[in-house]
Amino acid sequence: MASSMLLVRPDFWPASDCMRIRAAMDSGAAMPAEIYADDYCVDEDARRAFEVEVRDDVINEVQHAIGRIRQEIAEFFGIALRGDEGPGFLRYSIGGFYRRHLDVSPEWDERFPRRISVVVFLTSAGEQCEGGALRVYLPEMCDVAPRAGTLVAFPSDLPHEVLPVTSGVRDVIVDWLF
Repeated sequence: MASSMLLVRPDFWPASDCMRIRAAMDSGAAMPAEIYADDYCVDEDARRAFEVEVRDDVINEVQHAIGRIRQEIAEFFGIALRGDEGPGFLRYSIGGFYRRHLDVSPEWDERFPRRISVVVFLTSAGEQCEGGALRVYLPEMCDVAPRAGTLVAFPSDLPHEVLPVTSGVRDVIVDWLF
């Protein structure tokens, strides 16, 4: 990607590891994903996805991998990053989406000091799913199709959305750096 507001690393995670993490997601409990609007709630008009619980060893592995690239991300965006919220594992089935939104709000800064949003695709469009592109507004629209192993990072105050999944399953890891 040519934008200074979007970092795309297609080789971040090996395909074999993506399959292993998806298998861990398959054995975890899935709950409707929530949004935050004064408090946490499920709003299927805004977001239709599942948060999936995975084992602690998977969480630690992913957190360590993202931690290894934190400095590169910080340098790319020209900001200091000292921590993260910790990875979340999301599954979008057919019809799943997340309408245009921001990952920050001025009122949230103390509770959620997010600066950079990170997405790691675990599935590929044309293989495990169709649709489900990550659309980021830079201000022009930029669609990033799911490709297993690709990491995408962008400022958390950029509007973005997940386009509807039309077949298969879109699995991703998300995290927020601060």
